[in-house]
Amino acid sequence: MVAFGVALAAGGTNAVAWADPAAGPAVATPISEPMIVGTDADGQTVTLTVGQELAIALPDNPSTGYRWQLADFDQGVMHQEGDPQFRPTNIMPGSPGTSVWTFTASGTGTTRLDLVSLPPAWQPGTPPAQHFSVNASVH
Repeated sequence: MVAFGVALAAGGTNAVAWADPAAGPAVATPISEPMIVGTDADGQTVTLTVGQELAIALPDNPSTGYRWQLADFDQGVMHQEGDPQFRPTNIMPGSPGTSVWTFTASGTGTTRLDLVSLPPAWQPGTPPAQHFSVNASVH
C-alpha cells in the first residue's frame, strides 16, 4: 500500500522514469581485446590503445637453466604486470613450455620491448641464446 501511495505521489500509475532522450543513447567505451604475440612477431610493431593488454608468449624450458630477461623500456608507455608466468606443455618435470610476459599500455608513445634468453653462467659480451623484440606503439 505504501508503494502504491509513493507511485501516485510521484505522478500516478503511469509515471515511468526515462533517461533524457536529448542526451542520446548511453554508449559504453569498448575495452580493447588483449593482444597476444609470439616469436612470429619478432622485430614487428604492434599498435595498442591506452589500457590494452599485451601478452608476449615465448618458448622456454627453465629446467635447462636458461632464463628470459627483459631489457629496460619506457614504463610511461608500457607497464609490466607482475612476473612472467611459465606454462608447461605437459605435467612431466623438466618439460618445455611457454613463458608469458604481460604488459599494459599505460600512455601514448612508442617503446621497444627486448627480451633475451641467457644461460645460467652468462658472461657480459657473450651473445644471448635467443633474442626477441617488439615495438609497442600506443595511441
